[in-house]
Amino acid sequence: MAYCTKCGGNLEQGAIFCTNCGEKTSIPEVTNQVETRSENRNLHESNYKNKYSRLKGILISIAVLIILAVAIYLVYPKLTNKNKHSQHVSNHVQNNDNEQEAAGDSANNPPNTQTIPSYKAQLEQLKIYAGSRSLSVGSWDITQIDGVIHLTANNISPQNLQSIFNLYDSGNISPIRNWAIKVANIADEVAMSKNTSWYIYVGDQCVAQYPQTLSSDDLMYYSGSCGVSIPVLEGNSKSDLAIVIHTMVYGKMSTTNEFILPMSNIRKLTQDDLDYLTKDELSYARNEIYARHGYIFKTVKMRNYFLAKTWYSPNVNYNGTLSQIETYNVKLIKDREALLN
Repeated sequence: MAYCTKCGGNLEQGAIFCTNCGEKTSIPEVTNQVETRSENRNLHESNYKNKYSRLKGILISIAVLIILAVAIYLVYPKLTNKNKHSQHVSNHVQNNDNEQEAAGDSANNPPNTQTIPSYKAQLEQLKIYAGSRSLSVGSWDITQIDGVIHLTANNISPQNLQSIFNLYDSGNISPIRNWAIKVANIADEVAMSKNTSWYIYVGDQCVAQYPQTLSSDDLMYYSGSCGVSIPVLEGNSKSDLAIVIHTMVYGKMSTTNEFILPMSNIRKLTQDDLDYLTKDELSYARNEIYARHGYIFKTVKMRNYFLAKTWYSPNVNYNGTLSQIETYNVKLIKDREALLN
């Protein structure tokens, strides 16, 4: 209820003048204050809604950014690996796509997709032929480590591994050498396609099989608590690719410890071991059998040659006797020298 400020009479709701004294009332001012408060409240609510909308928008934006970041984190590595794999395969076959094009399917099957498997299949098709038997070294792996192509086969069956070592012990190196040359040729192709070098290792790790003709020092070097690990074939170039440690695939025998034929004192040589040697090399190889015992040579040429070897130690008490294997090897070398005269 409102009252007139002049006469104290009752004022009706919304009256502008007092009906008793005619005095102008102040109710509209009250009404305006109410309206002002209402407007302020509405403005406050509007501001609150605007702030809430902005905050909501910010939170939604942050959530979207988080989702995008997670998606990129999960997907990007896969895309990168895929691109790297595509580049790896593409580079690998730059020199081998002619074969794929000849097959007439390069449009549907890119020529780089089967390159490594095809080389692996070629390696696994190679066999060591010993008479009527064909010996396999099992599955191959081709990998690239620090830029070098590694061609490895280390899952040879015990029977085949022993048969390969038996060939070596008997001096029948030709089947192993012929196989090794084919392996090296494939290694060249793989390495050329990547414009890099290669490393070949064939042999089982920690097994019971080993060549009986290897020296005790060799066996000790390649042995362990689990067995022995004599490589059938190992090397990182054609110049040092060796069969069972010492027998070189290309050229003469290994010059390990400065010997031309480092095993001529413990294993019977074969004609294959001598085919790659010159006439002078044959002469030195024959005399180094004696030099191992400290034989003192009469000719200046031989004396100077062996005095330059770190392993040679003259022995005035040596009487020139040889073992049965050494005697056999001396005669075999002499016979080969006679053919070259």
